[in-house]
Amino acid sequence: MQVADGIDRKIIDLLRENGRRPFRQIAAELEVSESTVRSRFARLSELGILQVVGLADLHSVGTVEGHIAVQVVGGATASLASQLAALPEVRLVAESVGAADLFLDVVFQNLSAFQRFVKIELPAYEGVRRIESMRTGEIVKDSYVWGD
Repeated sequence: MQVADGIDRKIIDLLRENGRRPFRQIAAELEVSESTVRSRFARLSELGILQVVGLADLHSVGTVEGHIAVQVVGGATASLASQLAALPEVRLVAESVGAADLFLDVVFQNLSAFQRFVKIELPAYEGVRRIESMRTGEIVKDSYVWGD
């Protein structure tokens, strides 16, 4: 069953561009009523599909972002994922199918903290077999818009 249709996706895309965009403006752009936008927003929010938040450009404030692929020994994936998800520097933990069992998105205050996590702290967790880290450089594109 599809929970979000084309109109829902367009509402989400417009809010991604500007989370403070008035429902009246969204309705006009999509050629639907304001009450349609309001009710769809409420439904998507209640289902946990949509959350409007303020996001900082982390590169602008001097933090170090990175992506880490983790191979896990045996059946320790779920346990390790839970432990890593509890860390404030870990912004995303996703189970994966392929060369890595887990993918992490992390944010640290500086490069030395990122390196310490990758080289010392993360390998100390039980079940970690192999780590591949990538530090985020210049952002060329950062878009999560569905498009047409």
